[in-house]
Amino acid sequence: MDAVSDLLPAFAKSMGSHFAPIFAKLFEPLMKFAKASRPPQDRTMVVACLAEVAQDMGAPIAGYVDRLMPLVLKELASSDPTNRRNAAFCVGELCKNGGDGALKYYGDVLRGLFPLFGESEPDDAVRDNAAGAVARMIMVHPESIPLNQVLPFFLKALPLKEDHEESMTVYTCVSTLVLSSNPQILSLVPELVNVFAQVVISPNETPEVKAQVGRAFSHLISLYGQQMQPLLSNLSPAHANALAAFSPKS
Repeated sequence: MDAVSDLLPAFAKSMGSHFAPIFAKLFEPLMKFAKASRPPQDRTMVVACLAEVAQDMGAPIAGYVDRLMPLVLKELASSDPTNRRNAAFCVGELCKNGGDGALKYYGDVLRGLFPLFGESEPDDAVRDNAAGAVARMIMVHPESIPLNQVLPFFLKALPLKEDHEESMTVYTCVSTLVLSSNPQILSLVPELVNVFAQVVISPNETPEVKAQVGRAFSHLISLYGQQMQPLLSNLSPAHANALAAFSPKS
């Protein structure tokens, strides 16, 4: 099983959507390991494998959404943090690449992800992957997300603390909303400034991620000008200087 769960994503990565006919033959044998009677580590191995296949195979995963969503939604509530983490990653990829067929699950997905943002979730990597899932959903179908309800919890979970592979997805989502002057995110400017300041000073984030955040911060400055000063004066000099360094000068 270990070998299979490594091989399938590797094939998907190298073949992209052309992997679909091969995956079709392997899907049912793989799903035998995801039955409720199997141990949790088997189920999460399947979910992790499916997440990576969905990520790299792309659109053909849409044909499997109805089969996979019940499994993945159940795994979001697992008592095992690895299971929750993999389920959050998988559900995000299913929403991203699952086409319109995934839309009907958005409400259930958000309800399943919601507890992972709360104080009761002890695992930072789980929360980071939940943030990644929400970011993917927003990027694909922002009109299907109640942003006024979701964004406060989403931003409260930032900056990412453990799984920085989610950084580009998460901060691209935030930056895209800011750069498009989305009114829901612009109601959360203090939270944004706080997150951006922590991202640009983090040794764990790439220059690309920091540049992305810098562009969004510059947009806030262009919109609000001097109104931003009280927020900036609340930052430490190190945070303020880092933000200035990553903000493109107009």
